[in-house]
Amino acid sequence: MSEKNEIQKKELPMSERFTNAVITEFSATAGGITLSPHQRKLAQHLFVKVDTQMKELEAKRSGSGMPIVWENINMPKLALDAVHRIELGLDALISNHIHPIPYWDNKLKKYDMDLRIGYVGKLFYRVALAIDPPLNVIIELVYSNDTFRPIKKSIESKIEDYEFKVTTPFDRGTIIGGFGYIMYDNPAKNKLILASEKDFKKSKDKAKTDTFWKPYETEMRYKTLVHRVTNRIDIDPSKVPESVAAIEAQDFEREIDENANQTVIGIDGDGEQGDTKSGEVMEEAQTTETATVKTEDVETTKINKPGPGF
Repeated sequence: MSEKNEIQKKELPMSERFTNAVITEFSATAGGITLSPHQRKLAQHLFVKVDTQMKELEAKRSGSGMPIVWENINMPKLALDAVHRIELGLDALISNHIHPIPYWDNKLKKYDMDLRIGYVGKLFYRVALAIDPPLNVIIELVYSNDTFRPIKKSIESKIEDYEFKVTTPFDRGTIIGGFGYIMYDNPAKNKLILASEKDFKKSKDKAKTDTFWKPYETEMRYKTLVHRVTNRIDIDPSKVPESVAAIEAQDFEREIDENANQTVIGIDGDGEQGDTKSGEVMEEAQTTETATVKTEDVETTKINKPGPGF
């Protein structure tokens, strides 16, 4: 047998090489501790998600850019970012937990795989790692024909509360705002978070493109509302300090400058490959308009409707 054939025979499948890279990185950052069986499963799910996304984007790639294949991926960065997501218990095969987005890095001449955390994933890990885990998180958009009255804490009301009625479910009118309600064992800690249409417009104006806001205004308002609510859930840094700090820092840096030195390879609203720096993600073919998260088993209950996932 030739030396070339011997090398080919010994080369591991990409899925095993990916998992091994994650295991090595995890062991280095966790002081020799290896992945648990559940974490290995999460690593395998992440590989499937990334591999599927790469194949879909490569099939739609046009022009003279480098192929979106594993050989052109910045694996050290991907392995480290994968460890952070796995430590938080995020499952890439659950809708809107993780969105892999490849960026071409002109300095490295490789694709950096951004493992963007979706709004369901962010809500999941913030609830799971909360200093004071909430009993329930309710998130709703409010329409012009709905009845909504916020009740702030005062002498007359010992807790923050609200009254909300959908008076005409089949003709709710236009969106005028939204709210989130975080409930705790001690009702005095309950939080009511409000977002007006003016707040949604500010988020829309910050986007560098209307690729997603224009065709998916309802979904983008809901996504904006979820992020506003999850930011009010305080997490315990002592539980998974490094992973949480790394992910939150990535979100902050992305907000300041959306990968200014990179080109993102994405799919626009028509399903064609495009170049966008909007920072928004259109991924799974579903989204939610209302959600309730109960933390007894950190379960997300959703009402789904057609549209992109964010």
